[in-house]
Amino acid sequence: MENSTASSYLITFLPLILIFVAFWFFLIRPQKKRDQKTQEMRNSVQPGDEIVTIGGVVGKVLSVKEDAIVIYCGSDKTKMEFKKWAISEVTRKNEKPVKEVKEPEKTESAEAAEVHTKKKIRKLVKKTDDEAAEDAGQADNTEK
Repeated sequence: MENSTASSYLITFLPLILIFVAFWFFLIRPQKKRDQKTQEMRNSVQPGDEIVTIGGVVGKVLSVKEDAIVIYCGSDKTKMEFKKWAISEVTRKNEKPVKEVKEPEKTESAEAAEVHTKKKIRKLVKKTDDEAAEDAGQADNTEK
């Protein structure tokens, strides 16, 4: 009697066990392999590689940090920082790393022009403040 109840329990749970094994081999295991390949791809990114982010931004890797990367894209070489998990794919591997793009040094004439521009802006702001004060004064005179 005990032997027949044990076998009936086994027969009852055998389909559930087989379904779990099938899920393991057809769904869980392949997903873990894909995740592992993706993680390896993200960790192997080097400066000079061309990547695509999950948001669709395409650019070249400028520098790699522990959990982030800096890329530049577009004709004006705009720098952007992304987390490594945001990398969707590496479209082109580069054998030689890219040197960091440096901003051109300011010359004395460029600095003088910048100071001159700031002075002009201050004068314009002062003029607009003065005009606003005059307008407010005229408005007070017309109300009286």
